[in-house]
Amino acid sequence: MIVEPVPALFGLLVGFLVGLSGVGGGSLMTPFLLSLGIAAPMAVGTDLVYATITKLTGSVQHYRQRSVNLEVAIFLGLGSIPASLLGVWTLEWIKGSFDARMVQSIMVTIIAATLVLVGASLIFKAFLPEKWIMSRRATWDGTSKMSLTRRLFTVLSGATGGYLVGLTSIGSGSVMAVILLLLYPLTPAMIVGTDIAHAMVLSLVTGFAHILNGNVDFTLAGTLLLGSIPGVLIGSRMAPRLPGWPLTILLACMLIFVGARLLLS
Repeated sequence: MIVEPVPALFGLLVGFLVGLSGVGGGSLMTPFLLSLGIAAPMAVGTDLVYATITKLTGSVQHYRQRSVNLEVAIFLGLGSIPASLLGVWTLEWIKGSFDARMVQSIMVTIIAATLVLVGASLIFKAFLPEKWIMSRRATWDGTSKMSLTRRLFTVLSGATGGYLVGLTSIGSGSVMAVILLLLYPLTPAMIVGTDIAHAMVLSLVTGFAHILNGNVDFTLAGTLLLGSIPGVLIGSRMAPRLPGWPLTILLACMLIFVGARLLLS
């Protein structure tokens, strides 16, 4: 098999960003696949299969570093996994209701709007006052029992992000990271690790649903993984040591720019 260097190198970059910050996977990979001329449903499904293995690698690394809160990840999944399957069903309904050109147009518009939303949420996260975050960390250390209200909000928030993932493959890292920060003001490394662990399971279930519907290019996914697996290992090791603020702002501006261009094109 001849390996295409551009997808492999882009996979390396995206894998590094996922391991380092927990965000940037689908938000960057799906527009990249669209730029290669891949049909939108195929881009969504291929990205999710690629993301599953990439985030599995990152999850193992973060679990070894004890930067995963399993209880929080489980309650997120209770909402996100069923909602993601609803997102897949919505995509299949669009495929069955319109011709290929209209499907591409509708999905590109939805993906573009989601990119802008994700970029805005990342900027919101980056500019949250540090004193506010620190004061909330003092009220919940991640070891005490979760209240019923906190569990309910976690499930509902997970459902919102999960639906976006099933429909667009975007949001498993970026949207969930913001939700985690607001509901569970943990340390940055714990937020990244918990986010990746949850996103791995979410991508696995949703990716399998897309496989059943024929929305996956396995050859392309394999090429992306050649770069992303070493990338996510490097990023995961560096996550506890590097400040994420500059990277988050840069990534957010990039997503808003890409989303705006897709909306205006």
